[in-house]
Amino acid sequence: MQMTRQTLAGQLKITDREITERKTLFGITEQCIETLSDCRRFIHPKIDEIVQKFYERQTSIPEVELLIGDAETLMRLSQAMRGYLLELFEGYYDADYVNKRLRIGKVHKNIGVSPKLYISAIAQLQATLAPYIAAIPEDPSKNLDQKKRLEAVQNIFLFDIHLVFDTYIASMLNEVHISKQQVENYASSLESEVAKRTEELEQMSRQDTLTGLANHHAFHEHLRRCLAEAQRNARAISLIYFDIDRFKEINDSKGHKHGDKILGMVGKLTLSQIRTNDIACRYGGDEFCIILPATTIDEAQIFARRMISHAPQFIDSGVRFSIGIAQTGPKEFFDLDSFVGEADKAMYNAKERGHTNNKCNLSLAPLSAENAATSNNAASHIRLAATDLEP
Repeated sequence: MQMTRQTLAGQLKITDREITERKTLFGITEQCIETLSDCRRFIHPKIDEIVQKFYERQTSIPEVELLIGDAETLMRLSQAMRGYLLELFEGYYDADYVNKRLRIGKVHKNIGVSPKLYISAIAQLQATLAPYIAAIPEDPSKNLDQKKRLEAVQNIFLFDIHLVFDTYIASMLNEVHISKQQVENYASSLESEVAKRTEELEQMSRQDTLTGLANHHAFHEHLRRCLAEAQRNARAISLIYFDIDRFKEINDSKGHKHGDKILGMVGKLTLSQIRTNDIACRYGGDEFCIILPATTIDEAQIFARRMISHAPQFIDSGVRFSIGIAQTGPKEFFDLDSFVGEADKAMYNAKERGHTNNKCNLSLAPLSAENAATSNNAASHIRLAATDLEP
C-alpha cells in the first residue's frame, strides 16, 4: 500500500494492541489517566502562561533560537504547544493521540531538530509544569497527591518520547533504505555501463576498424568453432581466401590513404554479400577470408562470382582480386592450419595465373584432407575482377 494512504501508526505497524501494551509498559493505567484528567481543570487556565515560560527557556538556547528563526514561527509553535498540553491532560490516549505524537516526531525530524534537543525540550517542559502541578491541592477523596500527579505526568511524557523516537528511527531507516537503493541503482547502472564498455572493447579487440570485418585473432576463433560444428553435423564447410592484386603498387602510386579507402570498400562489399551465418574477416594487409558454413566448393564459387559482380558498386575500376577457395568435409576434415593453408595455396595459384595472363583469377583447392596431396581437383581458373567478370 502507498505510504500516503496509511497513517503513521499504520506505516510503523503500531496497532491498538501495541498501543495498549505500551501504555501498560509506561504505567499509563486507569488511575494514571484519571490523575492526568484531574489536572486539566487546574492547568487549562494557566496554559498561555506555561507556554510563554517554556519558550522563554527554549529561546535562551542559541541552537533552538536559530531553529525557530522568527516571531511568526514562534507564534505557530506556541499555538501547537498549547494544543499539545490540552491533549496531554485530556485523558484520551488512543490511536488518534498516537498518530499526533508520531506526526510531531516526523515534523521535528524533517525540520532538523536533533534527538538531544527534543529530549532537552521535554525536560524543560516538565520543569516548567512542575510548579503548576505542585500547586494543585491534594484530594484525599481521590487519593491524589503531588507525587502521584508528577509521576503521572512523567509517565505520559515517557510514552510520548517513545512514540516520537519511533518516528525518528523509522525516518533514519527510511533514509538508509533510500540511500541503499540509490547506491544499488548506481552500482547497477555502473555495472551495466562497465559491461557495455567491456563489450565494446571486446568488440574492438575482435574487429578490424578499417574494414568493419573480424580481425585476424577473431578469424581463428570463428574458424575453429565453425570447423567443430561442421564435424559434429558431418557437413561441408568452405573457405574463401582472397587478396587485392598489386595492392603495394596502388599504395605507392596513389598513397596509403587511397589504399585504405579501397580496403574499406572491400569490407563493405564483403559485408553486403555474406549470409547470416557467414563470417568475413580481414586476415591481414590486403588479404581477406570468408568462412562459409554448410557450403560446398561449388556453392562457394557461385558466392565468389556474385560478390565480384557487385564489386563495381563499391570499388574503383581497375582493382582486381586473386581468389582461392577450399572445402573440407563432410566426411574427412582438414585441421585449421591445413584448411587455411589449402585456401591460401589456391589463392596463390590464382595469383600466378593472373600474373602470367594479366588476369585476376579464382582457384579451387582439392576437396578433402584425404586426397589433398594427390588430387588434381583444383578445377578451372576463372577471371574475377571488379570491372569485368567472365562466365
